[in-house]
Amino acid sequence: MESRRDAVRTTAGAVRVRSFRDEDYAHLASIGTASFPDSPVSEAEIRHNDGAWDHGRYWLVRFVAEEPSGEVVGTGRMSHMAYEFHPQKYLMFLTVHPDRRRRGVGSILFDHVLTELNARSATAVRTWVQKETMTDSVEFLSHRGFREVQRGWESRLDVAGFDAARFAGAEERAVGQGITLTTLAAARERDPEALRRIYGMINAILPDAPAVDQITPVTYEQWLGFDVETPKALPDAFFLAKDGARYVGLSFLQRRLEQPEVLQQELTGVLREYRGKGIAMALKLQTVKYARAHGYREIRTGNDTRNRPMLRINEAMGFVKQPAAITFEKALPGKDSLNPAVE
Repeated sequence: MESRRDAVRTTAGAVRVRSFRDEDYAHLASIGTASFPDSPVSEAEIRHNDGAWDHGRYWLVRFVAEEPSGEVVGTGRMSHMAYEFHPQKYLMFLTVHPDRRRRGVGSILFDHVLTELNARSATAVRTWVQKETMTDSVEFLSHRGFREVQRGWESRLDVAGFDAARFAGAEERAVGQGITLTTLAAARERDPEALRRIYGMINAILPDAPAVDQITPVTYEQWLGFDVETPKALPDAFFLAKDGARYVGLSFLQRRLEQPEVLQQELTGVLREYRGKGIAMALKLQTVKYARAHGYREIRTGNDTRNRPMLRINEAMGFVKQPAAITFEKALPGKDSLNPAVE
């Protein structure tokens, strides 16, 4: 994860940007948690995700902002966008400790990003603000030429308050059409090709998800690392819909390592030809049953504001929207190597 220009950059304010070291994973977790206390992050999770990243296919580099005392006060990450891959489009995350903000640290980190990406002939860089109410972050990006390209809501379900009676018969509707509901844990016991088949199903579903650019599949190995072999994985909360031997839908939960009472709802999706049959609702109801049976307090999920079919299901179930997350993008001067006629 080293940059090609690995020299330390020192600023007039004495804060310097330096390359990432192994011990900086602890700083990533502490600064991230201090910045977003409602969504704390663990060092183990960050380490795992970096290890699962397909470094042979996608570029990724981390760096930190350090004071003369050696204290790390900010962190940065640049990478390709694996699920919307373009060789000259990148994603960045910059985080400054709340106690060190409004001192120019964010500007120093961003200048580092621009230098690196311009050297790579980047045509665009994307990032997001977790909540639209974080007006300082929105202003920071807008002032530097970023424009909004996407919005999404995190929604939260109070598990104890969920009214299951309102959905009586919903699961039976799906099952009555010949659909079987199962879990990844059970599927792997019965089907040695389960993982490959589920991976193929996901790649057929994802292109229909709202996105800024065209959705691209990640490698099988990276998918395994992120969704199956992660320390957050819950194979018995990874719900699947089958039509005979064919996997046709899924909805799965993962643990939040620093919030043991909360579950994260990851992808819910159904193959195009099976939509409108109540399968997604049946799968989502399985996730709530699991949360209740195992004593979880809350389920969190995220949806693009344009994804009305999924939003309707969540709204009906009682998920409550939080302030919107905003994705921003900035055009960069690099010539598009895939379309050299574009200036």
